[in-house]
Amino acid sequence: MTSEGKPRALDVAELTAPGDVPSADVVEMAHRRRRHQDRLAGTVRGLPPEETVTADGSDAIAALVLGTAITVQLADEQPLLFREALRHGRAWSEIGTAAGLSADQARAAYIAWAADLDEPEHAQALRLAG
Repeated sequence: MTSEGKPRALDVAELTAPGDVPSADVVEMAHRRRRHQDRLAGTVRGLPPEETVTADGSDAIAALVLGTAITVQLADEQPLLFREALRHGRAWSEIGTAAGLSADQARAAYIAWAADLDEPEHAQALRLAG
């Protein structure tokens, strides 16, 4: 809930496909995903243990949808973080390790992302790539 007491779009959205997820922060999506997982486990934080919650298949689908949306958002942010690391003098070996990739894989992913940039951002990104 927002400070005005109104539900956020993410809290009221019916989630059956990744496109159903409204624009939201990864942390907000992770919190809602946790609520669906708790319902599936029969527990909800804040309720006494003797009170149970009945989940249905929509909780499983919503948790899957949110997991996919989180993965996509993180993947979209990764090249931007590569660029920031390069701007701060980090090496491809460090960036690759941090991303769970080889240095060559990280550099290739960054260059592929940079190919979609307009000038002068494209040229700047390639300069950073080395």
